Amino acid sequence: MTKDSDGKDGGKDGGKDKDRAKEPRAARDPKITPITRHEPRTFYATRVTRTPNAECWDLWAVEDGRRVGFMSVVDDGHVAYALAAVKRGTSHDEVADLVEGFFTPSATDSHNREIIISDYDKEPDLLESEIREG
Repeated sequence: MTKDSDGKDGGKDGGKDKDRAKEPRAARDPKITPITRHEPRTFYATRVTRTPNAECWDLWAVEDGRRVGFMSVVDDGHVAYALAAVKRGTSHDEVADLVEGFFTPSATDSHNREIIISDYDKEPDLLESEIREG
């Protein structure tokens, strides 16, 4: 183990993770769907909301503009967790490519991605609730 410049233990890697965390990450244009390996694409994504560590996207069919699903991704800095629900028949490989395009090594500190994709037949119900403080 080594000590870094402020005298703290640098860990087994000699503080390299700390140095890597200081490197600037390439900015990603949040309004553009990354190009996937599937051409022509069968769907595109529009971002619904974003927080510092998470994003939620709607997925739309290129053919007729209908909504084919949604995807949420939480990036905790170690793992990017993606959960998608798509209409049956939507390409799971294309969804996975989309996640990989959003969370490239230059755009995240995460070392791994975990992607869960489920299918639905009937459009899911949208339940809304109000959040109010006492």
